[in-house]
Amino acid sequence: MSKRSVLMALTSTHHGFFRGIARYARQHGWHLDTQMAYSGRIPFGWQGDGIISACGHHRELARFVRSCPLPRVELTLVQDDLDVPRVVGNNPAIGRTAAEYFLQRRFRHFAWAPFADDVPNRQRLAGFESVVRAQGRPVQTLPTGMTVTSRRPRFDWRQARARLIRALQGLPKPLAVFAYNDGIGVEIIDACQEAGLMVPEQVAVLGVDNDEIVCESVSVALSSIRYDLEQLAYEGAALLDGLMAGRPAPAEMLKIDPQGIVTRRSTDILAMDDVEVAKALRFIWANYANPLLSVPGVVAITRFSARGLLKAFQRELGRSIHAEIVRMRMNQVCELLRNTDLTVSTIAERAGFSSVNHLFRAFRRIHRQSPGQYRRQSRRHGPDAPPPDTAGRRHARR
Repeated sequence: MSKRSVLMALTSTHHGFFRGIARYARQHGWHLDTQMAYSGRIPFGWQGDGIISACGHHRELARFVRSCPLPRVELTLVQDDLDVPRVVGNNPAIGRTAAEYFLQRRFRHFAWAPFADDVPNRQRLAGFESVVRAQGRPVQTLPTGMTVTSRRPRFDWRQARARLIRALQGLPKPLAVFAYNDGIGVEIIDACQEAGLMVPEQVAVLGVDNDEIVCESVSVALSSIRYDLEQLAYEGAALLDGLMAGRPAPAEMLKIDPQGIVTRRSTDILAMDDVEVAKALRFIWANYANPLLSVPGVVAITRFSARGLLKAFQRELGRSIHAEIVRMRMNQVCELLRNTDLTVSTIAERAGFSSVNHLFRAFRRIHRQSPGQYRRQSRRHGPDAPPPDTAGRRHARR
């Protein structure tokens, strides 16, 4: 049997797509036609076995994919009228993850920084707003977006930057900004620095994709949601393989969930009224994996008495110091159960539980099931919503 010939119809897109498709191709003996990655030219009349595309805002490429009689798989939702099988990101879940993350850090003012007016942007905003508005808070939209299409006039960078700075200066602080992707996140950080706004003390910024090259390219490193585009593309290639083998397209679109958050300096802050509670929280977050961590140990690093700190915790967080320690440990347990094959004994040790039995008792009390049942269920169905990231080291006064 000859090698399948597959066209990678990708122009300007994340390099994770390239890695995912290439990995699948190596494992399954495909020949990949990668000419578009270098030339950007659409090979009208191309002959082969299948096409995997990321059309994005490229309408001519979408017309090419639409008209091609070969099996096809698309990796974006930008052009939702493109009637081909797709593997895409779970955009509402990405938005919810961002909102939960900021709420855990006690933010009360929120903004959305879009890339364009398209389906993925609207879905991420909807997920973000659904969580924030449930807390009685509005979400402001910033004037961002670098997408230039034939329907828009020439992009004037100076005017756009001036509008963005005015908008950032006019919003209440401390402000939590959720950016559509890492590129927009970097744009926000750059504009804040030009405007004299401190990141993260006045404006905390969270991106999406966790592209390390982009996130580390600014003086204030960008925090980002882990959105595995390589795995998304790999699953897209697997779907295309099935279509080329004659299998029918799935009835439902495959969606790839976010995988937590990498905290860097741009969000490494707690927006709280009480400095001593913020100090105690930072201490818990940094030391929860130590089985010797105790309530008296947390109290000792603050100026409060045990009773005073407990009252402050209840006022700020609505829970006790001990409950916060258990919550942090349980978040770590759940993340390791979902994303690793570590034994429960090793997980208990890494999460700060004094014994496996202690972990089992706490887990059953909170989740009403065993750790093993949780692991099997989460891998079969995916978690309802990824837990918020739990790093943080500084505080901001309101």
